[in-house]
Amino acid sequence: MSLALGEKLKIRSMVYVAAEPVPFFWPMRAFIHHNPLHGLEHLPFAEAVAKGSEIFHGDSFLHRRRYQGYLAQGKIDQEKLKLIIAAFADTRPSIPGVDLEHWLFSLMTKTENPVMLAGTLTDANDVRTVLSGATLSNGDEIKNDTVPDQLRDQLRKQLLGDRPVYESVDALYGTEISADLDELMVKGCLDFFDEGQSVWPMPERERGFFSAWRHVARRNVRFFLRRLHIKEILDLDDSPEGIISHVMRTLEIPHECWAGYFTRELARLHGWAGFIRWRSNAKHYHWSNKYPGDLVDFVAIRMTLALALLQEQGKHNIAYTHSAMSSAMDTHLEQTYLSHEMHSGQVLPAMAHKVEMALATQSEQKIARVFNEYIELKRQHEATDQAECLRHLAQCVGKVETLEQLSGEQLSALLESLRAFEKQEGMCWLRGMEEHAITCLTDNIKLEPDIQREKRPFVQSLFCIDTRSERIRRNLESVGDYQTFGIAGFFGVPVSFMELGKGSEVHLCPVILTPKNVVLEVTSTPPLEDTAALSTLAKALHDLKESILTPFVTVEAVGLLFGLDMIGKTLAPRAYNTWRKRFDHTKPPTLLLLDKLTLEQADSVVRTVQRTVIIKAVEQELDFKPENITDDIIRELREGALGDCLDFTEISELLGIDGSRTKMLVQRLRDVYQINKSFADSQLEKLGRIGFTLDEQVNFVAQALSAIGLIKGFSRFILLVGHGSSSENNPYESALDCGACGGNHGIVSARVLAQMGNKPKVRQRLRQEGIDIPDDVWFIPAQHNTTTDEIQLFDLDKIPPSHLFYLGRLRNGLTSASHLCAQERLPSLQQHEPAPVDAIEAYRKVQRNSMDWSQVRPEWGLSGNAYFIIGRRELTQKSSLDGRAFLHSYNYRIDPKCRLLENIITGPLVVAQWINMEHYFSTVDNERFGSGSKAYHNVAGRFGVMTGNLSDLRTGLPSQTVLDQGLPYHQPIRLITVIEAPLAHVQCAIDAVVTVKHLVRNGWIRLLVIDPETAEIHTYDNDEWSSQPCPTVNEQTLLEESNVS
Repeated sequence: MSLALGEKLKIRSMVYVAAEPVPFFWPMRAFIHHNPLHGLEHLPFAEAVAKGSEIFHGDSFLHRRRYQGYLAQGKIDQEKLKLIIAAFADTRPSIPGVDLEHWLFSLMTKTENPVMLAGTLTDANDVRTVLSGATLSNGDEIKNDTVPDQLRDQLRKQLLGDRPVYESVDALYGTEISADLDELMVKGCLDFFDEGQSVWPMPERERGFFSAWRHVARRNVRFFLRRLHIKEILDLDDSPEGIISHVMRTLEIPHECWAGYFTRELARLHGWAGFIRWRSNAKHYHWSNKYPGDLVDFVAIRMTLALALLQEQGKHNIAYTHSAMSSAMDTHLEQTYLSHEMHSGQVLPAMAHKVEMALATQSEQKIARVFNEYIELKRQHEATDQAECLRHLAQCVGKVETLEQLSGEQLSALLESLRAFEKQEGMCWLRGMEEHAITCLTDNIKLEPDIQREKRPFVQSLFCIDTRSERIRRNLESVGDYQTFGIAGFFGVPVSFMELGKGSEVHLCPVILTPKNVVLEVTSTPPLEDTAALSTLAKALHDLKESILTPFVTVEAVGLLFGLDMIGKTLAPRAYNTWRKRFDHTKPPTLLLLDKLTLEQADSVVRTVQRTVIIKAVEQELDFKPENITDDIIRELREGALGDCLDFTEISELLGIDGSRTKMLVQRLRDVYQINKSFADSQLEKLGRIGFTLDEQVNFVAQALSAIGLIKGFSRFILLVGHGSSSENNPYESALDCGACGGNHGIVSARVLAQMGNKPKVRQRLRQEGIDIPDDVWFIPAQHNTTTDEIQLFDLDKIPPSHLFYLGRLRNGLTSASHLCAQERLPSLQQHEPAPVDAIEAYRKVQRNSMDWSQVRPEWGLSGNAYFIIGRRELTQKSSLDGRAFLHSYNYRIDPKCRLLENIITGPLVVAQWINMEHYFSTVDNERFGSGSKAYHNVAGRFGVMTGNLSDLRTGLPSQTVLDQGLPYHQPIRLITVIEAPLAHVQCAIDAVVTVKHLVRNGWIRLLVIDPETAEIHTYDNDEWSSQPCPTVNEQTLLEESNVS
């Protein structure tokens, strides 16, 4: 069978579209926070979470009792709940004697479990009969002759359509095809996508995922022994699209259901699917280029395995096609229904044995008899359970008698209202929590004028907008004359960075951007010693810890030192780490190459590389010693390889070999060693990406300073503070690093902007643009370690001598702020231990946490995030936001065209919304949207983690990040965004950024605008703007500020 090209393209595009709800999953070494429902952001939030719950089988809201706990703690606005309930009640029909608002409020606050049950055989009349104390009988309301059509429709809805066939077969016959299929699929993914962890990699991976797997599967002895006809299926077509088409037609899936079917297939292992989806779209990802694979391959392999497993079970008279299952529902409804009840876990316990025995006999008469008995008993059971739930609610309301007196029509109306309300109950709780959070924030916002300084501050510090910066900024401001600003941690400069000694690029910017410029790190001093031996031990330790044999051989293989590693890192991590650093290689002082290379410089680099390669080639091919390879030899070989030279006489004489060997050598230089014109041109093109032009550097510095409103009044020191984390034995370490830097440390980005800002030529051009940076101003890059709260200064060897006198004062201030921040943060990490009174002791304890490899929670990270504030520091400077706010500095007065605000909401706000949503969903359902407990995690292929030895890739946050002893530590609410600017100014910026406009209008973020010109707070909610006076506003001060501006 060979599928036409048009059909292949149609299937391929269908798979890509079906994958849209599955979010990208980046490798763990550069963990990227993401919204698990990013593919559904085109829908309103309430619709999207309902759709996401259906696709991914996860919860979108907390359990009712968790919200009731928040309500009892005063973290939910009770009045807001009542307003929402009242608005809902107004849309429902009135029922005599029933105060629906009271009933619904009691439902939310006094009952723990849902009141409305998923009844399939009962109705309001049955419930009313039970409430009245009567007994249901076969003649009551629902007649048995109406049941078959009702049950048949239910079965079709549950088992057919776009539901994967093997899931339906499992539910009907009690097979375990789904689990077997997922296990086989995970094994195949681990084999192919491995990035160096496996000892025995899959052969022929360069051919692609499907082709490599097909090559192995057709020869797999285990498949043969299990009698899985994999080879027969794969022999039908050698393309993944052809296999997909064959399986879908064999299973008789209606064509209109294919897209939905593919979505459900991908969602079963959405972690692997998300990784493969990201990987196939990462153009510069080394492993993807070397071993390609996409979701079409993934689906084709799943389809192959699924069909083989279904055919294996089909030998036991099991229906595994749509038509066969539909026929079973038509001709053997009783047996099909009872089988589904039995194997889907819905069977009534009292009837379980009788149902099982009837199915085992295969007797139609006995099955029919048990069927009639079963549905009648289930009907009574459903009616009784529903009546009890209603009675309990009525007791909470104090209206049991009213409930019992309702007519069938009135009871039906009440049931419908309760059912409709419970469907949207989660949104009610969420809005109540958000209203409380909004009130807490607005009550502490102070709309005050800029502080008028008599002299410039001692230091101005630019911190990342990360929520963890809020604490360190507040404490730094409290210890001295420090002015702080918030900016995205990549400082507005997208960089592709190549670290000293590394051969690969790392993108230091939000993942929604693609850097065009490459920055190289080079040593600024000659190497003092050969560091290869020093780094060998560290590499050996790392490789052994990732080996599958680690539990058995690690200690014996590495010996005493590794034994000390385990003991030291566990019992005395701080002291041991100091000793252990003696064995670690210390990185030499480095510079960053920021300036563009001239054409002559680039050509010189290419020539130098070619010379080095030619020397190595001659050594290997002709066994020459380096000292015998002269410049003439190198020159002649290079010119011969790059040109079309046919006469190799002169080269042969220099080399002392015959012409045929010389010709072969030159050809190998071209083909194997890449000494040819096309490769040289491509190298020149790559070298053209290195560095920035002067115009680019001026633009980036101007944009960074303007974005935060820092265009005058510069201090002597301007700290550019990136951030990163440090912890041991933590696959999620990059999740604690800078999201704006692509899940990496932010120090490189800080060094880049500092180096640009310190250039005289850049400052000269900035003056022409109205930004006059005095000559005595110096930009210093620094890094905030969010695990220890230490702030480390970098590139101090480049500071002017005139500034060295002030370094002691600067260091003292940073140290004091670090100690105070650690003292503030530590109690939340050790909630069941007494908090240290001394700030220095607290600082020592957080340092210990960062070095203890048994520590599952070195810090809370971004847990607790709730706000994104865009405006002047004066808005919240006098308030403690407890590390819950992203703070981005902004002054609308220097942004008349809204361009700066557009940049802020396009990048930083979107990244913050991803962070917020990942924390939200990892909290409400940590097993499905999060990644469960770290205690059971194993590294998979060096790019992800699994639970146990085989599972889906865990994509969200571990329970230790968002939960505390099983209860939510993070409060799951949508990101509350506050922008300080006139309302029209904000509306203009949002309308210009389509992505953000959809996030606002669809309710993925909550938007508040603080208008300094009208002293009002404008809130956007449900497609409407509402306004209220801004509290704590000094009208006289505002008037004076307005006159000044």
